[in-house]
Amino acid sequence: MSAINREKALEVLTTLISLRSVNPMGRGGEFTAPIERDVANYIETLFRPHAVGITRQTINGQHENLLISVPGKAGSPTLLESHMDTVPADDWNDRAFTPRVCGDTVVGRGACDDKGSLASMILAVLDVVEAGCVPPAPILLLAAGDEEYAQLGIKHFRAQNVPVGRAVFGEPTNLAPIVQHKGTLRWDVTVAGKSAHTARPELGVSAILGMMRVIEEITCHQADLQARHTNPLITGPTLTVTMIHGGRTRNAMPDECTIALDFRLLPGMNLVDERTTLIRRLDRLGLPIRHGELQLATPPLDTPVSAPFCLSALEVCRLHAGQGIELAGVPYGTDASWISDRAPAIVLGPGSIASAHAIDEEIDINEVVTCAAIYRDIVLTACD
Repeated sequence: MSAINREKALEVLTTLISLRSVNPMGRGGEFTAPIERDVANYIETLFRPHAVGITRQTINGQHENLLISVPGKAGSPTLLESHMDTVPADDWNDRAFTPRVCGDTVVGRGACDDKGSLASMILAVLDVVEAGCVPPAPILLLAAGDEEYAQLGIKHFRAQNVPVGRAVFGEPTNLAPIVQHKGTLRWDVTVAGKSAHTARPELGVSAILGMMRVIEEITCHQADLQARHTNPLITGPTLTVTMIHGGRTRNAMPDECTIALDFRLLPGMNLVDERTTLIRRLDRLGLPIRHGELQLATPPLDTPVSAPFCLSALEVCRLHAGQGIELAGVPYGTDASWISDRAPAIVLGPGSIASAHAIDEEIDINEVVTCAAIYRDIVLTACD
């Protein structure tokens, strides 16, 4: 087996970084092709010489998936999934897509989120097919679209009802297998006011002052949730106001104020019930509040730590990355939660989440190589 080495890892990763696949994050615009198209084309060229299935899955005009299928001996396939899209790099666009290699460090948008994992999965599967190995179960390599905004890629794959026996989702975990993560709800909350000239503010109602009361109540609700819901692997539930907009001019009372709310929930918390509870609590303020449609609703990941697949993957990780590796939980969300109700799923990949979405995003190429070997051994290990 020879596909897994530093030189090949650098070639694949730097090429992936150089191919812009920036998610528009819900912003409109004209798209002549899906934003993942160049990345998907490159991956296809790597696998076209081999006896594998190659399928494009059209999601919509902006996004697509690429699915590589490798035959196996028997049973339901092992799914390896990483996403092709990245967040924007508006604040360092001058250098974000020109990958830089500084010793062992590769710098560029997507280096760890998620093209490091994607490169490792590509190398792992190439290593299997180039060696002529027949894995114990078929392998599905899914290069997914639109993970960063609405997770449409994995939802599209899920809708195909493809059997999956076990699944590994690539995200920056520093090579630790993740079995639990939070769920996510995102929506806008708007408070209405009444416009009036600021010379006569008593004739109007400030939507911004009303929103201040809403934010205070949200903060109190977070404290109550954290007191009631704890988890040994993950920090408590959080409610974060990520954006705010209010008012129309400098000399008029603001008649509307809107916040974007990000609600992170623990395994065991019901998304619908928790949102309803918060809405009812805010209604008791007696303010004219309007709640927008959900922009994102992702369930938590809660794979049993005793699942044979988790224990088997843990042993592989320890073999390659050290005995200190443990099954763990993380506060962020991933595509894994859309498969975990059908098959045991873990999140595992090279790099640190601390670098994801950051200026000068980076990854250690040695972790990319090590993770490729981990992925390879996972798909070659028989596990019920």
